[in-house]
Amino acid sequence: MKGLPLGLNDFKDLIKGNFVYVDKTMYIHELVKRQKGLYFLSRPRRFGKSLLLSTLYYLFKGERELFEGTWIYDKWSWEEYPVVRIDMTDMKSETLEKVEYGLRAVVQNNAEEYGIELESLRVDAGYGFSELIVKLYRKFGKPVVVLIDEYEKPVLDNVIEKGKVEEIRRLLRGFYGTLKAHVDKIRFLLITGLTKFTKMGVFSALNNLTDISFKPEYAQMLGYTHEEVIEYFDEYIARYLQLTGLSKDEFLEMFREYYDGYSFDGIWYDEEGKDRRVYNPYAVLLFFDNMRFAPYWSETGAPSFVYEYLKKHGVSRQRLLEDKVSQSDFSSFEIEDNPPNMFLAQAGYLSLKLVTDRTDPEPVYELYIPNKDVRRGLEKIMFAVEHKVSLSEVMSKSNELMVALKMKDVEKMVEVLDGIYAKVSWRVRRRIERSGGKDRLTHLESFYQGVMVSLMESAGLSVVVEEESAGGSADVVVRMNGVVYVIELKVDRSAREALEQIKERGYHEPYRGKEVYLVGISVSSKSGRIKDWECERVW
Repeated sequence: MKGLPLGLNDFKDLIKGNFVYVDKTMYIHELVKRQKGLYFLSRPRRFGKSLLLSTLYYLFKGERELFEGTWIYDKWSWEEYPVVRIDMTDMKSETLEKVEYGLRAVVQNNAEEYGIELESLRVDAGYGFSELIVKLYRKFGKPVVVLIDEYEKPVLDNVIEKGKVEEIRRLLRGFYGTLKAHVDKIRFLLITGLTKFTKMGVFSALNNLTDISFKPEYAQMLGYTHEEVIEYFDEYIARYLQLTGLSKDEFLEMFREYYDGYSFDGIWYDEEGKDRRVYNPYAVLLFFDNMRFAPYWSETGAPSFVYEYLKKHGVSRQRLLEDKVSQSDFSSFEIEDNPPNMFLAQAGYLSLKLVTDRTDPEPVYELYIPNKDVRRGLEKIMFAVEHKVSLSEVMSKSNELMVALKMKDVEKMVEVLDGIYAKVSWRVRRRIERSGGKDRLTHLESFYQGVMVSLMESAGLSVVVEEESAGGSADVVVRMNGVVYVIELKVDRSAREALEQIKERGYHEPYRGKEVYLVGISVSSKSGRIKDWECERVW
């Protein structure tokens, strides 16, 4: 069984180490077969951009033996070219000076790899970049390949500081602008990033790039298709089925719900009805490494810039998915001015579904949350922004809540809820108090119910709000591992009254035969905290 390439972005290490490689060289061949390919590609984090660039590096270095068994092996000339790699992923960007230093360092590293001295690098990183391309072209008598990874990372790191962002953008504009002067010396160029570029942004001087971000022919170049998951991870799937006793169809249905669903061109199905959406590769690898379902993409290395951006701009849950977007919208705004829905689409929290004809020259899309993994991450961020609670606090409390319900520890569940109520902004409560009038308590109960439900959803729990039964509707019903929690919340009324309402109206009756916990909770309008609670277990 081949190993799982966790944390591996180097194609040679992956192949030499006998790790699983999902063959994407058919798409790569489409890119490289043009003699003057100049491309830009945007994709969310942890979608394989770095591995793609590494694969291209070894392809253009002519290392044919690494590609044995891949689609491209007997279809490429394997001519060697000088390759420049500009990797921005680890660049420090707290100050403009650090960005400038980082650019000089990465250019210098490339020069040293080829034994080239750069005199102009002492003056400016852009001059050094220009000199490097010219000297490589002269030394090898061949055009140069340029690969740029995460082109806008220094901008994203400072996305809420508009002044600093513009300074960094100006620096990057000059650096990347070097490429335009040397197009005649470039065999192939690919620039990758998380966000789309604008005509006035860092590439204003480089206006001859082909943007392949939305092109259907490259929509599956990054990420795994459903067929690829079955083909390349069949032994791991068999191991999971053996551990759990699930059927293959049952497993694949759950797997798709958790990690599939991304569309980068908005076309969900081809003419034959085959699903074209893709899985997040990082989540797939971590699942098979741990052999359990968890929100791997959304909870591992969640970028703080997404939270900070939404905290600054504000966001409406309703408008987030209601507003339609066109393809040109994505390149009409600078990164820091993107509407929240488009920012989240580029960050990977929302995906695209085409709502106009696929031949439309200006396609229009609706946005959707692609899977359960993403939903949990987005719920945490939205909760933190809407209720003015730190993201770290939300992540901590949601995890505690999940553990409490798994352990059937209702006391701990109430403690976690009380802790998050204590963190919710008093200004929100005060606004409800002032606007509620005679229905003040009803509005407050809806507010605290909403906070509870949001936190539970951010923990990935199965939650139903106002679930109807013969006697009425329960505030909140939660299911966890076959156990059901029926919760009724009151403001300035006793927990006993809430518990009796559950029993008298039979909110728990639909779950006869299951282990059910009836929970009454009382919240004080004065303190905004849980005053008391009561619980009974029934079967």
